[in-house]
Amino acid sequence: MRRIAAVTLTIIVAACQLFRLPALIDVVRNEAPLTGSLQYPPAHVVFAPLTLLADHLNGGNRAELIGFFAWTLLVYAAARLMGPRLSRWREVYAAAALAAGLAAFSAWLVYAPRSIPRFDAGGPDALVFDTHTHSAASRDGRPGFNVAANAAWHQRAGFHAAFLTDHNVYGAAPQWRLERDSSAVRMLDGEELSLRGLHLIVLGNTSRISNAPWNDHWDSTLALIGMLARSPDRPYLIASLPEYYRYHWGEDISRLVAAGVEGFEIWTTSPKGMEIPDSARREVVERAVLQGNRLFGATDMHGIGHTATVWNVIVLPGWQAMTDSAITASLIGAFRSGTGHHTVIARRRYLPHSKAGSLLAIPLGILTVLRTASIPHALSLIAWIWIVSLLMNRPRH
Repeated sequence: MRRIAAVTLTIIVAACQLFRLPALIDVVRNEAPLTGSLQYPPAHVVFAPLTLLADHLNGGNRAELIGFFAWTLLVYAAARLMGPRLSRWREVYAAAALAAGLAAFSAWLVYAPRSIPRFDAGGPDALVFDTHTHSAASRDGRPGFNVAANAAWHQRAGFHAAFLTDHNVYGAAPQWRLERDSSAVRMLDGEELSLRGLHLIVLGNTSRISNAPWNDHWDSTLALIGMLARSPDRPYLIASLPEYYRYHWGEDISRLVAAGVEGFEIWTTSPKGMEIPDSARREVVERAVLQGNRLFGATDMHGIGHTATVWNVIVLPGWQAMTDSAITASLIGAFRSGTGHHTVIARRRYLPHSKAGSLLAIPLGILTVLRTASIPHALSLIAWIWIVSLLMNRPRH
């Protein structure tokens, strides 16, 4: 039975390689990007069964995370029903081993600084940036995840710059610029305002913007947006996921744009943010084209989870020689004018379009992972399948 399982899994991995898909997708155009690729550390390939699964779960929503544990228990129960009968205590030991393994994997998934893919934009003029990230200064940032740790993570993931948007806090990015070395990721000024039914990403502000008393009700939120949009320095304003979808879908989107919101998050690494259905995501794209808004991907990194699933890329010649303030000004100017080739590039994943699809999100998502895996990853997976099979079938003395 175990040999049959190993042969079946090997055939599945090989078949998925025969029908491979590009690992990346241009979120706005909904097709493979024209440029850009993922680079993998050797450890990521060697431990492919764990790293590929961790990468996939890092980019999912909360239902998918719950579904992973549900499907794991379902597969385990089926294996025990079809497998040889065990004594009561051995059944207990097997169940305890499964629970311990899931707990260890979850801790590794969430907290371990493990090997992750690095995005390569493929050209010196391409600037890879993040519009939404946090440090320990945020109320929900992981303790110890300071600006240096945030910058190091962004560098590992292939970013050149990131707007540091701590919740209702400002000042960490300017301090970082005094301390960083010349090769480090650029940490640019920003802030995330917690308002009534909306999280507002502010890019390019030069001092703290208080969210009180503007967070009392929806009208005050719109009033603050209007005030910022009319201010002399005029920072760039982006509506964050999932709040605008959850609480202000429909006509409120137009009210946000009329008040001064210029961009919308369209893809994020946040589990809550990825709860937006793909149909709604396509509607946001259509609205943005009609209204002239820009769309962005956001890691929403808080120091928990390590795989980046989305990158913003813009062509900005000579950005390496620019100061951080000049990069900020150039980016905001390009957003507003529409100049520069700005794309949102994400790791491809299965996106359910129905309730049935949501129930099957884990197995169909894993098939997508196998279809987007590199050939070295596929070979590593097959090797692990047979190593485990041989260990489980070795004679017992």
